[in-house]
Amino acid sequence: MRTHRVAAIVAIALFVAACNGGGGATTNPTQVATNPPPTSPPSVALTVKPITPPTSLITAGTLTDCVDIEYPPMEYFPSADVTDPGQAVGFDVDAAKAVAAKLGLKLEVKNTGFSTLIPDLQAGRCDIVWSALYVNTTRLAVADAVPYMATGQVVMVKAGNSVGIHSQADLCGKAVSIQTGGLVEERINAASKACTDGGKKAISIQGYAKVADELQQIVLGRVDAVWETDTAVSDWILNHKGEYEVAYALARDDNYGVYYAKGKTDVGTAIQAALDALKADGSLTALATKYAMDPAILEPVKK
Repeated sequence: MRTHRVAAIVAIALFVAACNGGGGATTNPTQVATNPPPTSPPSVALTVKPITPPTSLITAGTLTDCVDIEYPPMEYFPSADVTDPGQAVGFDVDAAKAVAAKLGLKLEVKNTGFSTLIPDLQAGRCDIVWSALYVNTTRLAVADAVPYMATGQVVMVKAGNSVGIHSQADLCGKAVSIQTGGLVEERINAASKACTDGGKKAISIQGYAKVADELQQIVLGRVDAVWETDTAVSDWILNHKGEYEVAYALARDDNYGVYYAKGKTDVGTAIQAALDALKADGSLTALATKYAMDPAILEPVKK
């Protein structure tokens, strides 16, 4: 099973890389899978800063993390009958635990709705938000972030792509589901405007607060496509083998970031130092492999 997961992730990663060079050019996913797998970035000697635990934590000795636990493979519950945030798994959760351990802290995970992640951080209900959030200007206006992973977005359709979506222009007049409140919503709104400005029909945007609800729409046949992050779509395709495919990919030029409150530089410095140490000793690579993710994405995009 793990071999199939890794193979599928590599195929999708290569599809993204191929599309990055073409600015929306069409690529045949069946051909991509035959290409050589991506290599990890060349080994670079990291300057590991001394790790000093932050002093401005909400609770001394505990790193409190707000997480929207519904986004595999980044954060999710291992089974339907588990609801205790302390039992959540996924790359983000495991990495946060490793960072807390490096800092000599306990980790408290708070299950938080997507739309209230940053507001809860601002209100002092958590020290960090580590929940596959894009680093973007909207969030950086009210919080600071430590980038930790490169990511991008893809448009997913049912296998065979009978709806004929191969580029952004093909979305005009189509029904597409998204998760609201993030960068995807901003981009699909801009894409829909480009449709109407060009004399075409607007995209019928179906927005949902939860990714699970967003993805369910294509299962039920209510939408033609789903516009989501590459990590979430990769996991979905791996768990629904042969049923779905990537229609096209946007450039992988975004980063996920660990957010912390403005002014709490001690938190940001500590998180960065711990991440550097975990990258240097191979712990982050091991976590990426555990969740069938390409370790190359652990090098954030330089901006």
